[in-house]
Amino acid sequence: MRGVTLIGMPGAGKSTIGKILAVRLEFKFVDLDVLIREKEGRSHDQILRENGDAELLRLEEQYALGLDLARTIFSPGGSIIYSPRAMEKLRDETAIVYLELPFSEIKNRLGDNAAARGIVGLKEKGLDGLFTEREPLYLSYAHHIIHCQSLSDAEIVAKCLHCLP
Repeated sequence: MRGVTLIGMPGAGKSTIGKILAVRLEFKFVDLDVLIREKEGRSHDQILRENGDAELLRLEEQYALGLDLARTIFSPGGSIIYSPRAMEKLRDETAIVYLELPFSEIKNRLGDNAAARGIVGLKEKGLDGLFTEREPLYLSYAHHIIHCQSLSDAEIVAKCLHCLP
């Protein structure tokens, strides 16, 4: 059975929803941020500070391309959409679900903590600039879009299950 990839901005709930969905479907759960931290021994923030955006993007692509995504719920970082190679693999091997939230909700969820999360492009473009740049990409790659505003985790999971074959 195909896997499922959850895409969206940082703070959209990809990891939270992914864990619940994996239990419900009896799939593996892979959080790309955690995988990179385990394999590289450094956080996203450390990688960005020490090596820059290009290195984190390279690592995201490298690890995403190396995964077996069958029967897997995959939660990549929001910047995975900058890798056409990774997105092609994800579109071929998984159902891509965009967890869509308005900018105001993303900003509220991240609060003053955004800079500490190691978000590619944040320093140069700001959160609003990233949102404006990324939203069309999320929409273009998504097989399914779930409007998550005002929904509980259980409601989002139910919508995910409803849109999967």
